[in-house]
Amino acid sequence: MAKKLGIGMIGLGEIAWKATGKAIEACTDAQMICGVDPVAHVAKSYQERYEIPCSTNLDDVLKNPDVEAVIISTPHYLHVPLGILAAKAGKHVMVEKPLATSLEDADALIAACKEAGVLCSNCLVSRYNPDAMKAKELIEKGAIGEVMALKFFGLSNKAPSYWTGGYTERVYTTWRKSKVESGGGILIMNFVHDVDRMRYITGLEATRVYAEYDTFNTDTEVEDFITVTMRYNNGALGNLLAASCVPGANRIGIRGESVAGNAIYGTKGQIVFDKSLLVYTENEIEGLNKGDWTEFKMGGGEQRTLYVDRFAQAVRNGGRPDIPAEEGRKTLEVLLAAYKSGETHQVVNLPM
Repeated sequence: MAKKLGIGMIGLGEIAWKATGKAIEACTDAQMICGVDPVAHVAKSYQERYEIPCSTNLDDVLKNPDVEAVIISTPHYLHVPLGILAAKAGKHVMVEKPLATSLEDADALIAACKEAGVLCSNCLVSRYNPDAMKAKELIEKGAIGEVMALKFFGLSNKAPSYWTGGYTERVYTTWRKSKVESGGGILIMNFVHDVDRMRYITGLEATRVYAEYDTFNTDTEVEDFITVTMRYNNGALGNLLAASCVPGANRIGIRGESVAGNAIYGTKGQIVFDKSLLVYTENEIEGLNKGDWTEFKMGGGEQRTLYVDRFAQAVRNGGRPDIPAEEGRKTLEVLLAAYKSGETHQVVNLPM
């Protein structure tokens, strides 16, 4: 059996604490070796919980010979400089979403990893959601015909404490409130997953974007409400409405669970992503009810565990990661186009 891939954890706050650490503990092909965080009590508590050595010194990760790869789970503006340092130290790089806060930074990270001969991947783990994989399979089988439109929808009401402490409130920080440090609000922080997941499921790429956004009800520099209209390379339309500031939204679920959330509409049917996966088709497709709805109860799955194990396998086999950094860049390009459109009040065209 091949040795497990040794991983160094860079950034031990919100996502590393509540999700990534647990996911790696369940991995068969990877294990945490050590961790680093600039806040001493955060490093100490992570060490106590996950029983790996943690410090405030980045060199303790980058110079550790047992660390073969790193996961960067820091404020967004630090993803690229830390990723470049890791690449120069010969470590393979996994970066939490978003890949970067600008395309120039994304390109710099991709180039640095190529020059160092290390793999680079973006943790867009919702591609591994069972409903996403099932929807992709059904579209490829022709269950809904040609895709005509995509719908993205989600409302929440983030508490004031979120902006200075996240959901876990383990560390006081203000980077989420800063446009420079975060890159943006509800779109880049949360709906990066939705935009990327729809790219993966449908294989479609946005070619034209128009957006309007504002900060209505939150003490931040970033948007708390946004609408985006998109045109895709097959001619399909896209419509996104997302907010983090709607009173009462959390009573119906942070993603608007009492109403249909995301959906894909085709010439022969539709797929609706709600508490379960709902599929309507006019075609003869095995496992689906022709002319009626079919419901799939998919479950949550172990997206992060699968993501890290698959990355470890790519390292060991000399292959390409499932979600290379270039994919993260393509998704980032759509988000930044929306922000540019919102600033200029003009349509932004993307390269075909």
